[in-house]
Amino acid sequence: MAEDNAELLALQRIDETCTQLQQQGNYLEALECMERGLVLRQHFFGADSEEVWRACKVVGEMCNLLAMTYLQQEDFAMVLELLKKAEILTERDPPGRAVTFNNLACYYRRQGKLHASLQYLQKALKIEGRLEKVDNPADTHLNACAVLSQLGRHQSALEHSQSALILLQEELFNGVNPLQDETTPPKADRIAVLAIAYHNIGVEQEFLKKFDQSLSSYRKGVEVAERYLGPDHSITVTLRNSTVSARRAIVAKDPQARAQLSTKQAKQKTGKKKKASRATGSVGEGTEALISPRG
Repeated sequence: MAEDNAELLALQRIDETCTQLQQQGNYLEALECMERGLVLRQHFFGADSEEVWRACKVVGEMCNLLAMTYLQQEDFAMVLELLKKAEILTERDPPGRAVTFNNLACYYRRQGKLHASLQYLQKALKIEGRLEKVDNPADTHLNACAVLSQLGRHQSALEHSQSALILLQEELFNGVNPLQDETTPPKADRIAVLAIAYHNIGVEQEFLKKFDQSLSSYRKGVEVAERYLGPDHSITVTLRNSTVSARRAIVAKDPQARAQLSTKQAKQKTGKKKKASRATGSVGEGTEALISPRG
């Protein structure tokens, strides 16, 4: 009995230390502390106990968080080590495993291993398809779009970007067109993803030589970004520059697109732009990775 009390007390101290380390921003030390707590829980409660699996979920989340931090720093060895840990820890946490597979896909994409990246995205989509609630399901489709586009599979990439657009419109506006909606503004990180979805659709339509549709999609992406993020936001600038390049390329290739563009520009000069409330919050550093390159 005294030994049990001592172990529980030790576990409590470890948990308190983990909390303090996270509050101080020392996440790697916090992870090491969490792993010690997990070993102690396995010893005290049993390896297959609910207490242990709950702890595995928390440790897996920390592994994923740290892995994405190290991916930004291009410490690829640490990224892979953390994500392989997360893969084991999320054995009974399907949402956590889907996040892990998404992150592994990002890792392999950065390594230039596109087929491996796509395999993990397909696994993530399969898991998400079985879940009642998924956080940001559109992002998985946009990741798949970007990878498929790089592999030259543009029809499949287009389908994934269109799926992402539908999910985002449901998430943000309950299916209402964001260019017409005047309700409470959404969060900036999600509106950025919506603008990227329009852009990616434009990229794939351009590859598939659907030039008129492509220009329309590019334009919608810029309109959403300008209205909700502002004209000087980095995402807005990136999408605007890409749209300008696309317009030049398409007009050079397609005389019909040139004539249609001239007509549309004349009509737009007589129209009035609607005002919209700015989106709230900030956009994460990794959001631009969802953008499909034009070429």
